[in-house]
Amino acid sequence: MAAAPDPPDEAAIDEVQREVRTDARIKELFRAALEHVGVDPARSYWDSIYLRVVPPIEPGAERQVGRIGFHRDTWSSNVLQQTNWWATIRPLSADRTIAFYPGYWSRPIANTSADWDLDEIRALRRSGKRDEDIAIVPEPSEPVDTASELRIVSEPGDLLCFSGAHLHASVPNVSERTRVSVELRTVNLDDLERDRGAPDLDGRAPQVPLEWFRSMKDGSPLRRG
Repeated sequence: MAAAPDPPDEAAIDEVQREVRTDARIKELFRAALEHVGVDPARSYWDSIYLRVVPPIEPGAERQVGRIGFHRDTWSSNVLQQTNWWATIRPLSADRTIAFYPGYWSRPIANTSADWDLDEIRALRRSGKRDEDIAIVPEPSEPVDTASELRIVSEPGDLLCFSGAHLHASVPNVSERTRVSVELRTVNLDDLERDRGAPDLDGRAPQVPLEWFRSMKDGSPLRRG
């Protein structure tokens, strides 16, 4: 697999991301990690493994390459049973990591989920727009109270598990080293069928794209029973 320079250029990032997304060995390693912590592949569905690369922020930049701002994953997926899995490849520090805002677990926040359209985002990408110039995920439309901020400083080999409904964000990387992490999302069919999930406080997405998730057993798309 190609090794990206540090800090990497965008072409190097794109190439390594493609390799990770299509590498069967990496998929099997992630699968083994999930099974080790109790995920049942016969009843679970997952999306694609994504490598996130967040280089140090450039002075004066409005958006940082690879950085995702405040969001709940459920604003776009509309699947309240979604569980997120996140692992760092390199050692983290408080100024180069992911942060959570647990004060919003039971507190709604105005956001753009009602107008978010994945097809439109894909069209913008095909037109040559860079990710940092696109609102890849729905965003808050009011100021975020960061008083409850919790920055996670895990180690390579650790696996972070959290609900897709948690408000979270990439911390602006003001360190001198690129942040490299992998992430993946799962949905348990039993949770979906029994309507067990996180509270839906403020999600307004018009669609529920269950087909984003594929069976860990046979690759079939997720469907509500």
